[in-house]
Amino acid sequence: MSMRIKTANENSEVNYSLQKILNTPGGLEKLALEKLPPFIRDVRDYEGFARKVLFWHEISEDDTHPIKGQPYVYYPKDLESTAAIYADDGEIPQLMVDDDGVDVGIFTVASDDTTINLKKLLVQKYDYLERIKDLSGQAVAKAEDSRLLALVNLLVDDNSGQDVSTDATELVKDDLVDLRKAISQHDLPTTAFVMNQYVLDDILKWDDSDFDELSRREVIETGVRYTIWGDTKLIPSRVVPSTEVYAFSEKEFVGRMPVLKDIASMLTEGSDDRKLEKGLFLYEFIGMYLASHKAVAKLTISTE
Repeated sequence: MSMRIKTANENSEVNYSLQKILNTPGGLEKLALEKLPPFIRDVRDYEGFARKVLFWHEISEDDTHPIKGQPYVYYPKDLESTAAIYADDGEIPQLMVDDDGVDVGIFTVASDDTTINLKKLLVQKYDYLERIKDLSGQAVAKAEDSRLLALVNLLVDDNSGQDVSTDATELVKDDLVDLRKAISQHDLPTTAFVMNQYVLDDILKWDDSDFDELSRREVIETGVRYTIWGDTKLIPSRVVPSTEVYAFSEKEFVGRMPVLKDIASMLTEGSDDRKLEKGLFLYEFIGMYLASHKAVAKLTISTE
């Protein structure tokens, strides 16, 4: 088979067709059809935990009220608890001790602008654009989780009863029980522990006597543990340092995440004047409110 070189006129028609596709709604998505192999997703993907431990709900403009031109949502507050929120800029966590209610600011969480190379878009063997969206969405999830941990740390630092430390250099059963008791002392249940996967694997070192028969069987058959003591969740997260473990009570006691605008994507013009690149970033408008210091706790593992 001989390869025929396209004429300048034919190349011009191809370029015109490509530009026409790019200028139509959803045009970029139509250029790539195949999906990313599952094993690549399994290795690389990040799954956020903020929406697993907070009660999140969508709100509308009617649910907000302006303060100095910025939208806020009002939530009642327990008089005997310390709450934590972000201001409207979403940068500095703040403690709320007094009053019977809290105005929670709506702030922006966004991924970095990711460059879409149109040449790669044409030749990738998987859905290149969809993968960029996935990775940008994971960046937003990491930002959510990091901001949640900052609020938790603020509450824990201000309320020593929620802070547990240990001389052990790995996760042991007694320390996890003590972390649970930091919440149980307020007559609240513990429904989730969040930790780095590296720390979660320490549970596999526990003796058989540390597990009931059902738990031992799960470890033998699957090699992992994602629940403990009934239905308490064990949630791994890369944003949690390997020296920390966090405990959360039930969502309604922990706090709220009002979502004014859920994760959305936006295309921007790239740096190439000839439009051979475009930019993509994801953003959302949310609030974050931890209702009570009693519903969270933190274990610090020794490094020596």
